Amino acid sequence: MLILCLLAFTITACDQNESPGDAFVAAMEFDGGTVRIETATDTFTLGVEVAASDDQRRVGLMRRESLAADSGMIFLFQSEQDPDGVFWMYQTYVPLSIAFIGADSTIGSIRDMEPCPSPYPQSCPYYEARVPFVSALEVNRGWFRERGIEVGARVVLTGN
Repeated sequence: MLILCLLAFTITACDQNESPGDAFVAAMEFDGGTVRIETATDTFTLGVEVAASDDQRRVGLMRRESLAADSGMIFLFQSEQDPDGVFWMYQTYVPLSIAFIGADSTIGSIRDMEPCPSPYPQSCPYYEARVPFVSALEVNRGWFRERGIEVGARVVLTGN
């Protein structure tokens, strides 16, 4: 009976062109916070959505048509991730830059990422961190460069 109820919910929640995963992505909610980035000469702040659960990290910024100028998403992990940890841009429509942040709260690497137009996830490139990390911050592509934010800048999450 439970399976029939779940099947009925899935059918009614999705139109003919949507898969059950579409409803999952659309329904995902994130807490908000503020990130402060400190360089040797300046401090920058931006509003962020916080992806702390496995499901939130899996969805991230998928299917977003835009990202406000001074906003982003921070991905928090329970333990340090290996340097070969990757992010990808499957179903992500906005060009992004990502900063991989170490346990010492400093940026260890910054990568620019391109949207992946392919309907096949296996066709999308992976972007390796190349450094151990405990969090990753995604923003509009070029945001870090435009502000002179480089490897070594300190990142602090508040309001979460």
